[in-house]
Amino acid sequence: PESSLNKVFWSRYDIALHETALDLLGPDAEVADTAWAEGYVFALAGPIYAGTNEIQRDIIAERLLGLPKGRR
Repeated sequence: PESSLNKVFWSRYDIALHETALDLLGPDAEVADTAWAEGYVFALAGPIYAGTNEIQRDIIAERLLGLPKGRR
């Protein structure tokens, strides 16, 4: 369950970090072949791989918060 918290936090943080960097670098950073642009594309996969964030939130709700299983 703790790994679910980490996964949701870091995948969202990674996207926010890269979005902020691209905002600061300006529009050229999004079309140029830069590490930040490549990192952003990779970060977008974060909420999907290793179990979607939605599944991870279900695990957090059920196992850490003790909430009943939701409808699926």
